[in-house]
Amino acid sequence: MNNKTSFALRVLKDRCTGCGLCADSCAFNAIRLVEYPEIDPYTCRLCGTCVQTCLAEALQIDTPDSASFSPKKSEGIWVLAETEGGMLASVTKELLGEAVALSEKLRCNVEAVLPGSGVAVLADELIAYGADRVHVLEHSSLASFIEENYARVVVALAGRYNPDILLVGATERGRGLAARVASMLHTGLTADCTQLEIDPESGLLHQIRPAFGGNLMAAIVTPNCRPQMASVRPGVMKAAEPDRSRKGEIVCHDLSDFEPDHRICLMDEMAANVCGDTLENSRIVIGVGRGVKNKETVVRIRQWAEQIGAVVAGSRAAVEMGLIDAHLQVGQTGHTISPDLYIAIGISGQIQHTAGLSGAKKIVAINPDRTAPIFNIADYGWSVSAEEALSELASVSL
Repeated sequence: MNNKTSFALRVLKDRCTGCGLCADSCAFNAIRLVEYPEIDPYTCRLCGTCVQTCLAEALQIDTPDSASFSPKKSEGIWVLAETEGGMLASVTKELLGEAVALSEKLRCNVEAVLPGSGVAVLADELIAYGADRVHVLEHSSLASFIEENYARVVVALAGRYNPDILLVGATERGRGLAARVASMLHTGLTADCTQLEIDPESGLLHQIRPAFGGNLMAAIVTPNCRPQMASVRPGVMKAAEPDRSRKGEIVCHDLSDFEPDHRICLMDEMAANVCGDTLENSRIVIGVGRGVKNKETVVRIRQWAEQIGAVVAGSRAAVEMGLIDAHLQVGQTGHTISPDLYIAIGISGQIQHTAGLSGAKKIVAINPDRTAPIFNIADYGWSVSAEEALSELASVSL
């Protein structure tokens, strides 16, 4: 598959004098002067510095013409698949379920993009979860996740097929990858969406996410660029049950001519030793807040969590106090979770935290302050301190 795509920055050769000022001015080393300037579309950030520097006005950045743009030129809903330890990430299954629901309104196909090495065996599983077609992008350089290389193959494929919508999981990998792909495709990206809808009149994707500290919901559209891109946090959408009898098309693309980014060399990988369930798939989560004033109490909470099979997370305040690791933060700037049971201990319940609890089936609040906002969303409340509650709960098992 050819990894060259059309690019918004163009060289007007009839004006270029070959002075080299553009190459000297580029902070990203994206311009190489041969006979005329050659622009690396994977490195260029379209900052416009070279355009301003060129005295001959031989560089031009093209912008989409909204009057001539036609959504009919693009087609299909794509989901960028993510793998974890040789298995599909849960967020990929969730996005496929949402893509199927959206495709029924647009009457289009759902397609999955599967980059990596040795990942073709997962194509049938993507079909079972709703994909009509799977694009397999296998190359030895994709065995380890290097964002630049993944972005190059995805952008080349999108440039060839021109999808209407591209959905990406807002994971540690997906956040950076989605932003890079959007930049290279010169389209918009709405991050951390909590809801996706199709406008019945225009057919545009409404990318809905909290704004202004969660006080209102913003519906964002991308009318003039394709694909319409959105990232969604794990746990926000619901995955459909897999249908192993589904049939679909598997397209294995030839990447023999793919040139990886040689500026980056992966020296070593270290796997974190994670035991038990993760925040995304745990049935029971215990949230620790500012009201848990010391690490000794957190140790007691962890002991009880092991007893009932729960995972301990926390609010941003607990993270800032050093009580909980940052990767276990729940809320607007952390994880969005959907457990069967969420037990909030010492959490006040500010909107920045509760934004991450939209999928929780039952919420139990433990806080000595009866006026705490957490009680407004809790199914059950207990107005006692964390220490008092733990004394009673130590003998409780689920």
